[in-house]
Amino acid sequence: MRYLVPIFFLFIGFTSCNDFSEQNEESIKINQKRDAVFKSISKKWLFVFPENTNSEIKETISNWNEWQQFKRELEEKPKTSLLAFQMKVKNVSKKSDSLSLTVPENFNIPQVRSRLVTLNTKIKSLDTYIHLGEIPEKRILTLITEINEEIKGVYTQWDEVVTKKAIPKEIGEDDMIRALDTTRLANKKFQDEIIENENKPKPELEE
Repeated sequence: MRYLVPIFFLFIGFTSCNDFSEQNEESIKINQKRDAVFKSISKKWLFVFPENTNSEIKETISNWNEWQQFKRELEEKPKTSLLAFQMKVKNVSKKSDSLSLTVPENFNIPQVRSRLVTLNTKIKSLDTYIHLGEIPEKRILTLITEINEEIKGVYTQWDEVVTKKAIPKEIGEDDMIRALDTTRLANKKFQDEIIENENKPKPELEE
C-alpha cells in the first residue's frame, strides 16, 4: 500500500507534464499561425491614393479634414504585431464613418456619397474579419485589394464631376433654360388662378 502513494503522484505528475506539453505545443502553433498572418497582411498592406489628379480635386481634398485623417491613418502601416493591425483597422473604420456625411459642397452629389458609403462598407468588413479568433487570411487580403479599388473609384467619380463642370454650355443654352423657367412660372400662375377662381363662392341665383 505504501508504494501506491508515490506511484499515484508520479502518475499525476506525468499526466500534468503531458497536458502542459500539449498546451505549450498548441500555443506555439497558434503564435506561429498569427505571425504568418501578420507577415502576409504586412506584405499586402499598401493603399494607393492617386496623386496625378485635377488641381480642383487636390485643393478640395487638401481642405477636407476628415478625408485627410482617413488617408493618413490608412497609409500608416503597423510594424509590430497582428494586434497593431487590428487596432489600426479599428481606427480607420471610425474615421471612414464620417466621410459620406462631410463631403465638400462641390463634390456633394449622390454618386460621390454612394462611392464613399461602399468604401466604408468594405472597411467595416475588414474590421470584422481581422478581429475574428480564426482570422481568414485570404479574405483579409482580398478586402485590401477591394478597398484599393474603391479608393480609385472615389477619385474617378470626383474626376467625372470636375470634367462635367468644365464642359462648355452650348450657345443659347442659358437663354433656353431661362425661357423654360419663365414658361413654367407662367403656367403655375395660370393654374393657381384657375384653382382660385374655382374655389371662390359662387353668387346665389335669384328666384
